[in-house]
Amino acid sequence: MPKSANRVNVLIAGAGPVGLVSALLLLRNGLSVRIIAKEGEFRTGYRGPGIQPRTLELYKFLGVLDDIWAASGGHQPVHRYTLPDDGQPPLIMWNDEPPVTQTVDKPYFTARHIGQVDHEAVLRNCLLKNYGVQVELGLELVKYEHSPGSDFVSATIRNTIQDETTEATEFDWLIGAEGAHSVTRKQLGCTFLGESYPQAGMLLGDIHLLNGWGDDHIKVWGELGKKAVLFRPYRSAYSAQHSIPTQTLNDTRTQVVLSASDLELERLATLCNDRDALVEEIYALSGRRDLLFGDLIGAAIWKPNVRMVDKFGEGRVYIAGVDAAHVHSPTGGQGLNSGVHDAFNLAWKLSLVHKGLAPFSLLESYTTERVRVISAMLNKTTALLNQTLLRPSNAGGSHLGWTRGFEIRMFGINYRGSPIVMDDVQPPAEVLDPYKMSPDEACERTPGLQEVLVFLQAHGRGKSETVRAVIIHPQSPSGFKSVQEALGKELAGIDEVMDTEGHACRVYLRAVPEFVSIFQEGGEGMVVVVVRPDGHVGTIAKDLEGVEKYFRMVFL
Repeated sequence: MPKSANRVNVLIAGAGPVGLVSALLLLRNGLSVRIIAKEGEFRTGYRGPGIQPRTLELYKFLGVLDDIWAASGGHQPVHRYTLPDDGQPPLIMWNDEPPVTQTVDKPYFTARHIGQVDHEAVLRNCLLKNYGVQVELGLELVKYEHSPGSDFVSATIRNTIQDETTEATEFDWLIGAEGAHSVTRKQLGCTFLGESYPQAGMLLGDIHLLNGWGDDHIKVWGELGKKAVLFRPYRSAYSAQHSIPTQTLNDTRTQVVLSASDLELERLATLCNDRDALVEEIYALSGRRDLLFGDLIGAAIWKPNVRMVDKFGEGRVYIAGVDAAHVHSPTGGQGLNSGVHDAFNLAWKLSLVHKGLAPFSLLESYTTERVRVISAMLNKTTALLNQTLLRPSNAGGSHLGWTRGFEIRMFGINYRGSPIVMDDVQPPAEVLDPYKMSPDEACERTPGLQEVLVFLQAHGRGKSETVRAVIIHPQSPSGFKSVQEALGKELAGIDEVMDTEGHACRVYLRAVPEFVSIFQEGGEGMVVVVVRPDGHVGTIAKDLEGVEKYFRMVFL
């Protein structure tokens, strides 16, 4: 497809975590990007702090995990005090972080926590350090024009700092990650259906707490969903060690949450810009006048909304991320993570199509795959919202609402049922829950198995540069030569690995116990697993013909 040599490939509107991750992914794959934010300065505030284990794995792929890890902290239990505080020891809640050992298939088993202000700073630093790209502040996408079949998007961008001047610029692609008031979503004509829960509204803010109790736990007076005050420290000692600009060694920043069912939200709203009145409200609710507060960073009224779009884009225009494509309850810590997963799902497909290596239809699977996953996520987090805020008295005094199950770690997210996912080894009898792992039922077939081939798709200029082949042998490389000859015609640089512990088989074929036992004993044949650039399995095939069938679905 013809492209202007002087045209920037992708405009990304919105510089939150999803926009920043999208930029990093596209730049890594050789596309040029421009990322803009309508705000005149970078946003402050704690907001979505949890980074789930599956997202940590994706950050490892992206090359930013070391920085994120150094800038974040681990599990924080909840210490619940009486309201007002009567001096009694707190009730310890959400202290259920399991004592686990890292495994090959789950190298990160629990979430990390980092304020979004610092999360974004880490990603911006990576963007600048690795690619020399900076976020352009004070620039807002006003509108775009894109005709079906055309090879560009014309975007009108307004300067919100200098006299509201505008510029019209052409790009090959547009990704809207602007959040709640997404111009991209509105122009796409997406439906944005869902529900609002104004009865669970509360005040969310950030303030300096000068005499806190360290950063090892969250403090709550009362019961969320009724009357409560919550403090969550930013845990910035981790980031200070890593020289994150937004943090200092003795960080006193603290997230504060006020909920009170017998208070009108309108009255709480009057506290958002009045530091002294807000502090007095905290004193009145908690009974703790010994707390010393510094400056108010910011505060706003928040009301839960649960909704999602019916499509994630079309043509050369796509949306991604929290509030732009889906709005959710914060319970469960899935929203920001799901937005990052949006970016990973979209970026590899857009890159292949842009380079002329894949058909335009590949991008249609972005909507198909993400709609199912986001829908399932919203159901699960809404259930937690009910337990934590809407009906806490029915959840054992909020204990159940503070409990987070295995699915929240996002290990089981899958795209089975997608038009670009195949399983010739054990086709599912029915479409699985997109948030759960494959069932453990045994397969009726028991073919011999000697080799597991893993094809890791990358991005390049042709199949030989977009696919990396790894042959994993369980015991001995007896079948390597024949497999190498079969693959060598199209794929160069095949890696050979001895899997003496059987890790590869257990991970990729966990749903087929017979394969595991035969694999360990040494049989005949092979199973081929194609792993997509977003870390998801694209196909499990019994032979190379199955692989070629899959590649025909993805590549031109």
